[in-house]
Formats: sequence, structure tokens, C-alpha cells
Amino acid sequence: MTTLPATPPGGWRARASAAAAPWRYHDFRIFLTARVLSAAGSAIAPLALSFAALDIGGTAAALGWVLAAGCLPQLLVALIGGIATDRYPRARILPGGNLALAALQTVATVLLLTNHASVPALAGLSAASGTVTAFFEPATKKTLPSLVAPGLLQQANALAQTAFNGIKILVPVIGGPLIALTGPGYAVAFDALTFLAAAMLLARLPETSTPARAEPGTAWEEFRDGWRAFRAHGWLMLWSLQGCVTVPLWLVGYVLLGPAYAKARLGGAAGYGLMAAGWTAGLVLGALACMVWSPRRLCPVAAAVSAAMALPMAAMAATAPLPVLLAVIVIAGAALNLSAVSFNTLLPRVIEEHRLGRVLSLNTAVQLVFLPPAYLLAGQAAARFGLTATFAVIAMVLLLCAVLPPCRADFRALTLVPVPPCPKEIAVPHPSLPPGTTRPSPVPGEEA
Repeated sequence: MTTLPATPPGGWRARASAAAAPWRYHDFRIFLTARVLSAAGSAIAPLALSFAALDIGGTAAALGWVLAAGCLPQLLVALIGGIATDRYPRARILPGGNLALAALQTVATVLLLTNHASVPALAGLSAASGTVTAFFEPATKKTLPSLVAPGLLQQANALAQTAFNGIKILVPVIGGPLIALTGPGYAVAFDALTFLAAAMLLARLPETSTPARAEPGTAWEEFRDGWRAFRAHGWLMLWSLQGCVTVPLWLVGYVLLGPAYAKARLGGAAGYGLMAAGWTAGLVLGALACMVWSPRRLCPVAAAVSAAMALPMAAMAATAPLPVLLAVIVIAGAALNLSAVSFNTLLPRVIEEHRLGRVLSLNTAVQLVFLPPAYLLAGQAAARFGLTATFAVIAMVLLLCAVLPPCRADFRALTLVPVPPCPKEIAVPHPSLPPGTTRPSPVPGEEA
């Protein structure tokens, strides 16, 4: 049986106290604050752009082109970003990426407020934003494990998910009516300001030491080295392959067809804002659960998330009442975040740090490989066969994906086993101190 270390064992009271321990790290606080700020703007921007495309005469199929344009560059750029993350300091990548996104959202704001926006212009800006995001996203994911002690990684992941998903609960509820009253341009302007503020905060993070590694080769050699590390873990390949089906189908149903469903059945942007709030509430509940509990077996988690994500699609196919739809969306969000926190905690423990950026980017690229055609085909399918039939097909395929994880023996055997917490007197590397310096690992009730 494959076993990997999990969070330290202990009673519920001790675990609840340890859940907030990552907040005592100064660099983690900076990082998390920046992520929350950008999340606040990013929570409302997709909603604004979706209804902007619909308001200027676009259909669900036209919106599909806008969304596909945003994810198509990520397939290649994510891999380049992974190589850059493993080669260059994060101080060069994270602030620059947020500044670039602020500039792009500023351009979108000007186009929307001056009534010069068009579907091709929004698609072009979406493509540029997707390119920038794909480039620096591996650096974002790789940064968090370096900000806290290794034994607090799951709590840090869960705390981060809780914080920047929590801010998304209120933003869509407020943003939906706000977009209806003022138009999408002001919402996109708010997103630009949040990216600017996040860039200023991330520039304050100290540089980390580069782990010992061989002299880097060409970009192709670096990619091949990362691919070998990715391919060496069969369960990781299967997890990513499951994601390459479930992620596009969920995004097609929720991001592309969800606004069209809300406009037809729920009264427009305000209804979709409630759906988005329910989704984020589920994400927060899943993250809160991860702060005090770690699943021992990963196979049921990976299978359950696919089945849970099928529930909202089935509810929309059946035109279920709004309370029922919101309830199953909350369940899907909780299941997805439980899976995401488990994955983000597990991967840095099994992949060497100098390869982590490339492995993360490969996982992202595999999950996005079918997203552009899914956006394009789903918009056409909805226009031809109707929303009900499209949602029904998506729900059935998601349910079928739930049987994939049990197909591999190493996935079925993958287990997170608790390990004793680090004794106070044992020094562990501290990311905020110079290389080679250690200090005691933080314990609940003491400053890190």
C-alpha cells in the first residue's frame, strides 16, 4: 500500500487550534492577503464579461468563443510558465503577472465604459488574460509550500482556500445586482484595481533560496525532465486524466451555460450571482473541513468529486427549484475543494521542489486540453438541442468519470497516514530566514 504523510493527529480541539497556525507566518499573511484581493476582483469579472458579451448581442455560442479564447493559450503557456517557475525567482514572476492582468482589465474597462466593446475584442482580451494567468499560476501554486513549515501545509492550503473563497461568497451576491444597475464596466475596473494592489503586496515577499540541482539545460530538456517526473506516478496521471474530462464539463455547464440558464430561468445576473455564491459557499465548507480533517484514502475523494459535480447539471436539466439547485451546488463545491486541498498538500511531498513547477503546469495543461473545444461545441449544442438536453448529457458523463479512480490499484491504495507532530525542540527550515538557518516549528499558541 502506498502511504504518504498527512497532517499531525490529535483531538478536534488541538486540530482546530493548529488550523490558524499558518497565519502566524508574516510571508504567508502577505501572500494570502494578495490572493484574497485578486480573488475579490476575479469573482466578479467573469460574471461581468459573460453578461457583457450577452448584452452586446452575443449568444451562448458567442460567449463560448470568448471563454475558449481565454483558455486556449493556457495549454502551451502553462508549460512555459512551469519551466520559468523552476528556473527563475518568484519575485520576477508574481508581481509582474498581476501588473499585466491589471493593465488588461483596464483596457477592458475602457472598452466597456465607452461602448466600444465587441465579442472579438472581449475574446482577444480574454486570450491575453488567460496567457498571463497560465504563465504565473505555477509560481503561485509553488510559492505557498515555501511560506510555512512542512507540517502545516494542509492547514495553509485549507486556510488559503477558505479565505479567498470566502470573499467570493459575498462578491457575486453583491456583484450580480451591481452589474444589473451600473453595467459590467465598473465591475471589471474593480478587478483591475485588485490586481494592482496584489502586485504591490507580492513584491514585498522575500526571495527564496534555490534548492541544489543540476545546471539547467535547454527549455526542451527541462520539459522532458518534468514530464518524466509527472509520468512516474501513475495515480497522478489518472487524477489529471479524470480532470481533463470533469474540469471542461463543469466549466462548460457552470461558466458557459450557467449564465444562459440564469437568464432564461432565474431572472438574469442576480440569479447567477446566487448560484456563484452557493458554489463558493461549498468551496469554503470543503476548505473548513480540511482545516481539521484529512481524508485517509484519496480514491473515494477523487471519485466522489466527479459524482458531486454531476448533481447541479442534473438539477438544471430537470429545471429543479432554486433552493434545490443551490443545495447541490454547495455539495459540489465542498467536494471539489476537499479534493483540491488534498491534492495541493500531497503533491509537494512526492515531487522534488525543483520539478514542482513543471509538474503543476503539466497537471494544469492536461486538465485544460479539452476545454477550448468543449466551450465551442457546448455553445453550439445548446443552441441546437437546448439547455436541458445539454445539461443532461454533461451530468451523465460526469457520473461515468466517477468510476475512473478505482481502475488503478495504486490509486486505490493511495493513503494519507497521520504522523506525529514535530516536537518543539526539533528545528525545521523556516522560509523567512536565510538559507541554512532553522528555528522551532510553530505550535498553537506561540508566535512562529
